[in-house]
Amino acid sequence: MTTLAYKQMPADVLAPIMQLIDWLLWAVLLVCLVWMIIAAGRMWSAMRDGMAVNDATHGVTVSLLGAITASSATSIALAFLPT
Repeated sequence: MTTLAYKQMPADVLAPIMQLIDWLLWAVLLVCLVWMIIAAGRMWSAMRDGMAVNDATHGVTVSLLGAITASSATSIALAFLPT
């Protein structure tokens, strides 16, 4: 028999937490997608006008990093929450 240093969370407590994490992930990924579309439009406009593309590429990079961070944060939360 294995003795745990912590108590397992009951399923009726864990289910709403998991639902909240799922909804928050969807919201963050939706914001990242909208930001990516806006940044891509700005980049297209800057490339078409021959202007510097630095600001637009920064927006694309930030959007991708935000999506990666949100996805990995969810994985870490799922690793710590007992299922």
